[in-house]
Amino acid sequence: MSCHICSRPPTTSLRCICPTCARNRLYQLRIEYSELLLEKESIKQQIEAAVLLSKLGEDLTENKNISDVCLDGVFPSWVSRRIVEKEAGSSAKTTVLTSHIEGLVGDIREKRLEISRRRVSLARRQSDAESAKYQLFERETAILASIQNSIKRTDHLWHSLHSKTTEARIFLCREAANLYDLRQGVIRVDGAVQQTYTIGGMHLVDLRHMNGVSSAHISTALSYIAQLLVLISHYLSLRLPAEITLPHRNYPLPTIFAPSASYLRDIGSKLPSAQQPAPDPMEPLRLDSHRLSRPRPLSIDKSLPRLAKEDPRTYALFLEGATLLAWNVAWLCRTQGLNSMSESWEEICDMGKNLWQLLVAPPAQQSTLMRAFAGRDIHVKVKTSKVSPKTSIQRTVSFPMLGHYSHGTAHSFLGSAEGAEFMRTWRLPSPTRVIDKLKSTLMGELASAEWELLERRELDDITHGRSSSVSQSSSIIPASTCKMGSVDADAVSETRDLEISGGAGNTSRLKGMSGWTKLRSR
Repeated sequence: MSCHICSRPPTTSLRCICPTCARNRLYQLRIEYSELLLEKESIKQQIEAAVLLSKLGEDLTENKNISDVCLDGVFPSWVSRRIVEKEAGSSAKTTVLTSHIEGLVGDIREKRLEISRRRVSLARRQSDAESAKYQLFERETAILASIQNSIKRTDHLWHSLHSKTTEARIFLCREAANLYDLRQGVIRVDGAVQQTYTIGGMHLVDLRHMNGVSSAHISTALSYIAQLLVLISHYLSLRLPAEITLPHRNYPLPTIFAPSASYLRDIGSKLPSAQQPAPDPMEPLRLDSHRLSRPRPLSIDKSLPRLAKEDPRTYALFLEGATLLAWNVAWLCRTQGLNSMSESWEEICDMGKNLWQLLVAPPAQQSTLMRAFAGRDIHVKVKTSKVSPKTSIQRTVSFPMLGHYSHGTAHSFLGSAEGAEFMRTWRLPSPTRVIDKLKSTLMGELASAEWELLERRELDDITHGRSSSVSQSSSIIPASTCKMGSVDADAVSETRDLEISGGAGNTSRLKGMSGWTKLRSR
């Protein structure tokens, strides 16, 4: 192969003119020199091995060894040095082994001491275990019995305390109803006896019969009911589904929130929209929250027929507020075990009857009530049955347990599994359904009411005789008012003024249209 520098083939006859050719020519000499060195090293090792074997022989004497070494060409001094080195190495190894043996002996001694200590400890623990197991079953039985007795004692004290709390709640609720002068009366309408309910001397109107009642009467009655309901819920430690806001510094009238918007805001956002500051137009989310959290009023400044005609939005909000208040009353009655009321929406609208049955109606026997509160093991028998008694109160019948369930105590907590099971048996109509039913009933009453227009001459006669005015005014009252059994004088006068103003303003009436004329329905 030719050189890549001078491009000449390798040969010994030519002179080297490049380092590559010179290096290639020296390769063979280097290999031969390396073989010579390796051979010399192997011979040296063989010589040293032979010398050592001859010096360490067991049957050779020192003189003979020296003469042999001398004969082989090895000096005696070198042999002596090797022997000394061997002895020193042996002494060092012996010292290391001795120290290691001493360490192992010490470790064995310590382990034996540890084993003896552990044996003593195990014996002591075994003795303690035998002592602890002595009459273990009897002692466990005694301890378990004492714990069970303590649990029963604590449970009895808990039930007794709950019974006292219930008695206090019943007393406070009945005293509040007495202070608010919640009464039941009887009136005769068209020969039929009807029951009426008053609070603070004010007749509690049924929501279905509000068309013929004055605005002041409705507002006052609803305000009394709202105040009494908030007080009763506070005494019973219950949170009503629809939050009620009583009159306060910034707003003098009661309001009520929808259940979905209750207990979610601070005091400032509970004000009506007229009292709230205008939101920033750059914050649409805040505007939506104010719109969603608008409370429903519980007062009006006009009669319902007039309000429905002039301000339908306020009319709808007021009906929602009144219905939510009535639904709160019905819900409160159900939580306190008053299940005698039917599941129709008409019973919900009669707030006076529900409040009177809850707070004023005669209670059941004291012994039965106390057993229900303290034991929780009463089984109310509807009919004779051979089934073993249950440990929970039957909820299918009306059971007097005013003050039993609440949101303020762990005992009979309404949000527990027992309370949820208790509320699952209800068939209470939803507030939306009651609102729709009430609105359709009142609007249908307004649409089907037949108003009679009196002549101008008869109106003049009415102004001269007040006694006859009351009897004549009944002819211009809707039929729903007659069903209620009591007519407010302000509502009669307000309706009469509307009819007079309507008749006086209609000066272009055609001939033949005077007298007793039926107006077109609204």
